[in-house]
Amino acid sequence: MPRLAEGFVTELKDRIDLHDLVSRYVQLKKSGSSWVGLSPFNKEKTPSFYVHPLKGFFNCFSSGEKGDGITFVQKMENLDFYEAIEYLSREFSIPLRFQEGSSTSEPLGQSMRKELFSLQEIAKAWFSEQMKAEGTESEVARKYWLQERKFNHEVADSFGVGYAPTDRFALGRHLTSKGIVDKLMAKSGLFYDKKNQSDWVSIFCGRLMIPIREKLGRICGFTGRKLSVTPEWGEKKAPKYVNSPETPIFHKGQILFNLDLANKEINESKDFLLVEGQLDSIRCYTEGFKTTVAPQGTAFKESQAELMRKSNPRRVVCLLDGDQAGQKAALSYVPIFLKTGLDARFATLPEGADPDQIVVNQGKEALEKIIEEGEPMVSYVCGKILSKKPSPQEKIKVTDFFFPTFAEMESLVIRDSYLNELADSLIVPAQALKADFQKFNRNRKPAYQQKTTHNPTQKVENKTTERLTTAEDDLLYCLLHDVRLGSSLSQIIDPSWLDTKVTAGRILAKILAEILADGPLESSEMEELLEADSERFVFQNLLFQEPEEESDTTIMDTANHCIAALFAKNSRKSEKTLLSSLQELNHNPSSTTELRAQLKEIRSCRKNPPKIFETELDPKL
Repeated sequence: MPRLAEGFVTELKDRIDLHDLVSRYVQLKKSGSSWVGLSPFNKEKTPSFYVHPLKGFFNCFSSGEKGDGITFVQKMENLDFYEAIEYLSREFSIPLRFQEGSSTSEPLGQSMRKELFSLQEIAKAWFSEQMKAEGTESEVARKYWLQERKFNHEVADSFGVGYAPTDRFALGRHLTSKGIVDKLMAKSGLFYDKKNQSDWVSIFCGRLMIPIREKLGRICGFTGRKLSVTPEWGEKKAPKYVNSPETPIFHKGQILFNLDLANKEINESKDFLLVEGQLDSIRCYTEGFKTTVAPQGTAFKESQAELMRKSNPRRVVCLLDGDQAGQKAALSYVPIFLKTGLDARFATLPEGADPDQIVVNQGKEALEKIIEEGEPMVSYVCGKILSKKPSPQEKIKVTDFFFPTFAEMESLVIRDSYLNELADSLIVPAQALKADFQKFNRNRKPAYQQKTTHNPTQKVENKTTERLTTAEDDLLYCLLHDVRLGSSLSQIIDPSWLDTKVTAGRILAKILAEILADGPLESSEMEELLEADSERFVFQNLLFQEPEEESDTTIMDTANHCIAALFAKNSRKSEKTLLSSLQELNHNPSSTTELRAQLKEIRSCRKNPPKIFETELDPKL
């Protein structure tokens, strides 16, 4: 595996304009020498997200997140460190540099995820070839695509649509011939468990294959549409659609079909168009509705709404079927949009029709008219629940629908706006409705009394929750804010003193060992020693933590306090071990003499822990 050239990561960060990078995700306004905007990590209405281009870091006060451009891309695009490096290298046209003699024949960071993305591309290319191949099966797939669905070859090529043959072993043989190892085949989501079989059995047989891309445009899975040649499942009919199962790169709740293309068009003055099917999305996109997306799977999730919110659209327009199932789905979407902070409208399609059919049979103007007639969320829900002359019970049913979600909204201004809108729709005084809501809010069960499926043994993924008051954390903070301490610390600190269960302890152990071997390091050189993302997040959290107006002496005093704490902890540990040994040898005085002398020495030294003196520090460069 190739290794990046020494100093390349620092060079990459120096050459990237952090404002240019962040402004692709967040609308920023000038604030002194910095820029400010709404947090991309939390829902908020008051800006608390600051970008400092000259210093090269961002700081989000609402979520506690902070870091540099690489960290920002990792968090926004759900990438590992090396994937983020590749992404920034490509986006800012900065060629990757590798260590001399390091082979570049393999892509950088050949992690399991990266290899799985490559495998999906190989499979997509093969499915495309099968679509164009000679033979009855391929002809059936082409006929369905061209004649029944009325798409053309160019659209198939653009979206990578292909065909999976009925031969259930064909794909496995092809990937094996390409050198794909069993470990990747098993994780790809393309095959059933191999178990005792000698060959890999494909999940997709005799189906039109539609690649699913994540938000960066990488293929992460497939949907297979049933055709006339699709093998049936015994007495049960084969399902109309078969989707990739969950894999390390495919999580359907985190995917919106066509988001990679729609994101290039969306902005705060445009709407996302949310449709139900992938072919609907393809049709709408090719006919000029460039911000069309579709959920992956039957249920629309809050995580998918969050993906759209991060793109900062004006609103979302939902195009849902006019049948009972479509209306039920629409009602389930409303609380999700309200919680996520997205404004949404609902445009109902004629029963039995979908966007694809409307555009093909009536033209794009017919679909545009349906979109224009979309209703706001509150009036849409009221129209579905209330009769022409609604009874008080029906109105209560509407408030029962909205109140629980309103109670969870963070913005009081937006909540009040929705309450006023709801009062107008119900034709009741706003004051009375708000009084009812306040009563509902008071009577709600506290969060700790509500039922929860939380597993107390489950680890919470929150990189900012680790205590910042351990001696290791504080000592690392001191070192990052005055690198002159490094040489003295490497001489004083014994590696056994550090608690490597704490992330900061592991980071310190690496840095001090390197300084002891090769001399002083700058903070950028220290960061290049880190391997795990968890270490980078802690490192940057401390590096970019704004120090108070402190003198150098204060930082050095803090460092000495940490040294004393680590020394004392190690001393007590040694004392405990000696006392245990003395108890065991209590009846053998001659054997305990040396141990008692050691114990006396430990207790005496504890009063005078090692420390750094200002005269030891090299002048600042």
